[in-house]
Amino acid sequence: MIPKPLDGIFVVEMGTTEAEGMASLLLSDFGAEVVRLEFPKNGEEAPKNDEEASGLPEKDAPDRTSAEEASLYRLCDRGKKRVLCDPGLTEDRKWIRKLLQRADAVITSVPDVEMAQWNLNIDTLCSKNPGLVYASVTGFGQTGPYAHHYVYNDAVIQAESGFMSVTGEEGGEAVRSGSDFAAFAGAAHACIAVLMALIEAKKTGRGRRIDVSMMDCLLYGFENQYSIYLKSGKIPKPMGNRYALSAPVGDFLCRDGKRLMISVATEMQWKNFAEVLGHTEWLENPDYRNVKERLRHVKPLCEEVSAALMEHDSEELMELLQTRSCIYGRINDFADVVRHPQVKARQMIMEVEAPDGTKFKMPSHPIVMDGCKPAKTVIERPVLYWEWE
Repeated sequence: MIPKPLDGIFVVEMGTTEAEGMASLLLSDFGAEVVRLEFPKNGEEAPKNDEEASGLPEKDAPDRTSAEEASLYRLCDRGKKRVLCDPGLTEDRKWIRKLLQRADAVITSVPDVEMAQWNLNIDTLCSKNPGLVYASVTGFGQTGPYAHHYVYNDAVIQAESGFMSVTGEEGGEAVRSGSDFAAFAGAAHACIAVLMALIEAKKTGRGRRIDVSMMDCLLYGFENQYSIYLKSGKIPKPMGNRYALSAPVGDFLCRDGKRLMISVATEMQWKNFAEVLGHTEWLENPDYRNVKERLRHVKPLCEEVSAALMEHDSEELMELLQTRSCIYGRINDFADVVRHPQVKARQMIMEVEAPDGTKFKMPSHPIVMDGCKPAKTVIERPVLYWEWE
């Protein structure tokens, strides 16, 4: 068996968001041993002492009697070991400290202040394990006036970051993205940061403290749009499927009722697009002679393009556009995507088995690397920490 690049790396995951879950899932698929610590879900705040945690002796605490009932699995739990513990209890805290002393990395959405309330001070943990890479991925980060805001909904970050303000139909209200994009962006950047720090730690023996903010990640992804605003002062608004820097860009209806997304960004692309559709008169029209003019006259331009595309069925049109390397894509629903020949060829849909034996399908990870298929296809049931050890 070909070794995986992260074989021998031990990662601890803590938290309740998809961000740390997706970040550690990638590490797991590429060989890291990942243990996800799952805490009681019977309240939003951690108990301040053992008496508040339970009126019973620790061994009789109700949250510690049934691993199956204590936590439901998530899709990003695939391939991980899941261990139940309660940092509000003394013995559990001792076990967590010992676990983190032998970890290579921690990825967590638990705020530093909450860790401190559990007597799991970050500085102490890192001093006991100097090579520890400790990565925090939260909605707003660990610093600033919003650091302690609880974020349970991706839409909150999309709203605060400006992401939502430019999403939606032109002239309409702002809407959230159809996916939890803030969590995904936070996960990807946390994973990258952990890998960079692990490389350094292997050379120097010293770990790093990492602070990833989902809001920061969305701003970083908007670099182009924010740069334009900071230069011009013009606040962007929702544009539907249009694009502020180029035209024609948008979705257009074909004769068979299917829609294609068209993107023309350069003058060469514009020339190819006009010629392949048989409308070379567009190239002679002064209103369309360059990107600036096409943006100024975007409404009549899109009306002409729409009429031209309605002369073709979508499959016919895609074959035609492909002959001149035009940029296009069919607007697919989920059923179309699952049947998509490219998705099948890339083996992006995998079968997973839940703890009860139920089998279902889910998207696989998007990184193709020789010898690195997903680590496991079984979501293990959570166990109590003394059962695992």
